This record gives sequence, structure tokens and C-alpha cells, in this order.
Amino acid sequence: MARGRPSKKAHIIDAACGLFTKQGYQSTSIDQVVLTAAVSKPTVYSNFPTKLVLWENVVESLIERAKEDMDAALTSLQSGLKTTDDEALVAGWIMLWQAWVAKQERLAVYRVLLGEQHKMAESTVALFDQFEAVLESVLTKWLEAFNVTLMAFFALKAISKEALLMPALLHQESMSSKKLIQQLNALIKNNKIR
Repeated sequence: MARGRPSKKAHIIDAACGLFTKQGYQSTSIDQVVLTAAVSKPTVYSNFPTKLVLWENVVESLIERAKEDMDAALTSLQSGLKTTDDEALVAGWIMLWQAWVAKQERLAVYRVLLGEQHKMAESTVALFDQFEAVLESVLTKWLEAFNVTLMAFFALKAISKEALLMPALLHQESMSSKKLIQQLNALIKNNKIR
């Protein structure tokens, strides 16, 4: 491999990631990956014997990228944390969720798994669990400074999924930040979750 150039395997994964993100799993063919990556079909098949294997490699790549992105977002939030009051908790929580749903390739993982789960192997479902664990880990680390109960974590997560993730997946407008802040603050105050 030449210095400074990505491997063909990584190049194919990047090309496939773009196609899966735009078109989904079912609508993406190996022929399209070959054209987009500008490699031969035997090159693709020598690295990825099936489209499912290629998809799983894309998800593994996205897990690594998500870890880097979300760890950086968390580090930035933690370094700027001046107080551990409810406002800081909610503001940071929302920023982490917004960072998560801002990446179209992450949303594509949800769409593929939720929409085409019947075509996926157990190994793919296990990768999805690892993918979601990246978000859960970062959210858990954020809440450590605030002494939030496990039950509260699940309640905050449920509201955030409904307010931010689902609208992003469905190409709908998400709940306004003001309304989401009000709902999360109400949950914290009314349920004494800390």
C-alpha cells in the first residue's frame, strides 16, 4: 500500500457507506458500489463476499467514527462544565443527542436495521447493539456528574428519542429546543430524579 493512501478495502467501505446512507440497504447493489468506488467487481468480492458482509463492515466503521465524534463532543462539554445544576444537565444532554442525530450515516444505520431487519443476520443485530452502546456510553458518562438515577436515565432517553431521533429518521421537524428543555426540566423537577 502506498503511503498516505487509504486501503482499497477502506475506500470500498467509504463508497458503500455513502450509498447505503442515501439509498438504504435494499436499493444499494454491489454493482453500484463497484462504480462508486471505481474498483473491479472481483476486488469488492475478494474483500466482501456478500453485501451483508459489506454492510457489517460499514457499520463497524461507523461505530469507530461515532466513538471518536461522541467522545470529542463529551470532552468538549465536560471541559466547559462550570456547574452541575439541572440547566447544565439538560443543555449538555440535548447537545449530545443533537450531535448524534446530526450525522446522516448514523440515521441510515437505524433505517436499515429497523426497516430491513428481516434481511440481517444475528451478527448485524449485535453490531447495531454496539452502535447504540456508543451513544448510551456517552450519555451515561455525561450524567455521572449529576447523580441521575437509572430510571431517570431511561426516562430522559425515551423523551429524547421521541423528540430528536424519531423526527430525524422520519424527515420531520424535531421538537423545538425550548419545548424539549421544558419537558426535560419538568421530568427532573417533578420526579425528583436526582
